[in-house]
Amino acid sequence: MKAAYRENRDRWVRLRLQALWLLRRGWRMEQVAEVVGTEYRLVQRWVAWYRQGGRAAVQGHRMGGTGHPAFLTAAQQEEVATEVAPGRFRTAAEIRDWIAQEYGVEYTVAGVYGLLDRLRCAPKVPRPVHAKTDRAAQTAWKKGDSARRSVRPA
Repeated sequence: MKAAYRENRDRWVRLRLQALWLLRRGWRMEQVAEVVGTEYRLVQRWVAWYRQGGRAAVQGHRMGGTGHPAFLTAAQQEEVATEVAPGRFRTAAEIRDWIAQEYGVEYTVAGVYGLLDRLRCAPKVPRPVHAKTDRAAQTAWKKGDSARRSVRPA
């Protein structure tokens, strides 16, 4: 059990195996739960899995279920990513509206941000520019052509 615990790279499975190893060494469940940082009932659940199917059952369980099925297919998600990448949209609300129009799927703005996070992309937008901005004056100032040089008092 100790060797399996040390070899495993999945941190959740490793935690379970560590708990089972400590129990095999004679530790009480309360002590094991405290050391691995979990609830007593959770350690009991791991022991039940181990008794039913051995180490394979403990390693095979995945907590959290399968999750909600995706609203968009993989191909549709790829299309969304390619549309978002060049900066076509300014806001997540615009992306949401485009998805609703294009695919007939309703997202919330928060849902669009989650989708963009899963797709590892974000809307690329330019910084806002004030209506009274004088681009020529800004460019001249950046090149050092300001009307008056600033001088620090001595």
